[in-house]
Amino acid sequence: MIPALLPHLTISDFLAFINFFQKPGNLFKKKLKQQFKTKHSFTFSSGRAGIYHILKANKIENKNILVSAYTCCVVTEAIVQSNNTPVFIDVDKDSFNAQITPSLIKKHQSNLGAVIVTNLYGLVNYSDPLFLKKNKKILMILDDALSPHHIKHKSTGHYDYMLVSCSARKPFSCLGGGIIFTDKQNRFQTLKKYLSKNKLKSNSIKKFKKFILNCLLFLAFQPLIYPFTCLMKRKTWLLQRFFNEKDHDIFKPKLEYLEPMYDFQKRLGINQLKKFNWLTKRRQKIGNIYYQLLKSHFAFIKKYWKQDTPFSHIPFLHPKRDKLADYLYKNNIDTEKYFDYAIPQIKQYKIKTKFPNAQQLAAQIINLPIQPNLTKKTIIKIVNKIKQF
Repeated sequence: MIPALLPHLTISDFLAFINFFQKPGNLFKKKLKQQFKTKHSFTFSSGRAGIYHILKANKIENKNILVSAYTCCVVTEAIVQSNNTPVFIDVDKDSFNAQITPSLIKKHQSNLGAVIVTNLYGLVNYSDPLFLKKNKKILMILDDALSPHHIKHKSTGHYDYMLVSCSARKPFSCLGGGIIFTDKQNRFQTLKKYLSKNKLKSNSIKKFKKFILNCLLFLAFQPLIYPFTCLMKRKTWLLQRFFNEKDHDIFKPKLEYLEPMYDFQKRLGINQLKKFNWLTKRRQKIGNIYYQLLKSHFAFIKKYWKQDTPFSHIPFLHPKRDKLADYLYKNNIDTEKYFDYAIPQIKQYKIKTKFPNAQQLAAQIINLPIQPNLTKKTIIKIVNKIKQF
C-alpha cells in the first residue's frame, strides 16, 4: 500500500520524545526563532487554542471575524468559542484560498474584529494583501497551518500574529500542538500579559493521556503498521475523528484550550526542526514531479498549483472523486479526502448562503500520496493509475 500521508517520524524523533532528562526550556523557542526568522513565539496545545487565546488577549468579543469558507473547521470553532461570529468568504475560482479585498473589509468594518488569512496545502495565493497593513484597528492573523514554510518567507509587517499547527498529519509535527509567532512588540506584550494572568495548566492524568496518545500515533504511522491504520480508517469509524475533523462539536468547551504544549512535544519539535529544510525541499521536489506529469492532462493544475511549492498535501480535483478513491485503493494507492467540506454547510452553523467555489472544492478534493521517501517511479505509477481511471 502506498500511503497517502506518512509523517517523517524517525527513531531519532522517538528518542527525543521520550528523553525525559532533557528539559527544553527556552531552547524550542530559540530554535523556532532561528528557523522561521521571527522575533517572538508562544506554544499551545493546538492551533485552535492559539487562535482562541489571540482573540481573548486582544479583547475581541462579539465581533465578526472574516474567514475562508474552505479551511479547517477548528479555525471557526475557536472563533465561536471565543464568543465571536465567523463571516465566511468564498474561495477564489482558481484557488484553494480566499481573496481578501478592500470592499469586503468595508462591508463588514462596523463590527469587524479580525481577519484570518488562510494558506492551504502550501499554496499562498492572496496571502499578503498590502492594503490590510493600513488598518490598525483590525487584527490580522495568518493561519499557515499547512504551510509553515511561508512564515519564514513572509512579507514583513503584514500580520499581527502568525499561526502554525503541528499535528501528526502536518509536515512539521510535534504530534499535536500550535505555535503563534509575532514580530510586533505590542502584540507580543498583549499576549504575554494575558497568558501571565490566564496560565495554561494541566494535571498528571491529562499529561499521561496525551503522552500515550502520541506514542500510539508514532506506531500508527510507521511504514509496517500504516496499512493496518489505513484499513481501520476506511472500514471503521474508530479513526474518523482524527482523519476528518468536521464532526467536532463547536458548542462544547474544549479543555485543550487551557492545556499547554508539553515538554515531550517540544523535544520532538526541536528534533524535527533539524530536518525542516530537508523536508521542505523534498516536498517541493515531489510536488514538481506531480506537476509535470499531471499538467498536460488536467487543466486545473496550471491554475491551482504552483511549481516549487513545499506542498503539505497534494490536492487533486476530480468530479468522480469517490469512485477515483476506490479505484486507487484497489490498486494499493491510499488517498485522503481532507477538507471535504465547506464550513458554512456543516450542521452546527445552519447557514443557508451558498459558497459555490468552496462547495465545488469540497465535493471534488482528493489528496494524493506525499511523503519524503516517495520516489519518482512511484509517483509515475500513481499518475498512470489516475489517467487510466
